[in-house]
Amino acid sequence: MWACKYKDRKDQDDMNRVYEAVMEASEGGGYSAWHLAPYMVGNRVEQFDFLYLGAWRDGRTMGADMTSYAQNGEDAEEAWDETVDCLGSMYASTRIQAVPEGGGDGSGGFVMTVSDCKVSHGSTAGQAVGALRRFNDYRVANGSTVPTFAWFPVYGGGGAEFDFKLAQAYSSLQEMGDQFSWYVDHQAYNTYNQITQGVVDCDEARLYLSRTLSSGVN
Repeated sequence: MWACKYKDRKDQDDMNRVYEAVMEASEGGGYSAWHLAPYMVGNRVEQFDFLYLGAWRDGRTMGADMTSYAQNGEDAEEAWDETVDCLGSMYASTRIQAVPEGGGDGSGGFVMTVSDCKVSHGSTAGQAVGALRRFNDYRVANGSTVPTFAWFPVYGGGGAEFDFKLAQAYSSLQEMGDQFSWYVDHQAYNTYNQITQGVVDCDEARLYLSRTLSSGVN
């Protein structure tokens, strides 16, 4: 994940051209990438203009793709450096609820929410994810399926004030609204609190309007 700010007189059109070069250099590498534009992020909007999120299906694929990019991505890297300043972090992703087959409207656009989560004192990360899985099981059993992932920091951080990030994806703003209504109508917040209390605490989510740049992860 890269948090990026545009350099002087650079904008989204310039970044779109950078993305074309990056995707060409990463072609065939089993790499997926997304552009996340902040929509509701509080005062964090002052810290960056957008997030660039990339993913590989496993570490071997990551290593091979990064090696290939280092050998073939000189032009893309130069264009990137001319357009934005970014700070990067790497996470290991644990899937709690998969993206459904055929999800989305085919446009590549979606909505993502991201929260920072802390494991409660006396609990473990495994117990925290287990609690979130139990709440997910409750959601699925009651007709609500939201793709959900836990992201654990691995590289590029240091001094993080969270133990992991909780990311959820919706195919559209309408679906996000529908799921919000489900949450209220079922009083699911009571079930969530019962399951997670004393185990894990997540802050209010930031919301991003997102689009898929490359989909190479199976």
